[in-house]
Amino acid sequence: MGGTTWNVFEGNNGHNVISLVPTSKSNSGTVDIKGILEWIKSKGYFGDINVGSVQYGVEITSSPGGMNFKFNDWTVTSK
Repeated sequence: MGGTTWNVFEGNNGHNVISLVPTSKSNSGTVDIKGILEWIKSKGYFGDINVGSVQYGVEITSSPGGMNFKFNDWTVTSK
């Protein structure tokens, strides 16, 4: 999906959750959101949908010694 290899995790925290985590670190890049949504749809997680918003963030699950996350210049482009 988008030239990146992902680990996919499924769960439920009151609603179904699908988490995609890239298998390698990157300092920059592009995420093909449409490609990811098409892949998720092909797996039967949902049917036809309209995307109302896009959010981006970091979920810290463990960070021995602390971590510094810095994000610059992120944009969303629709094609």
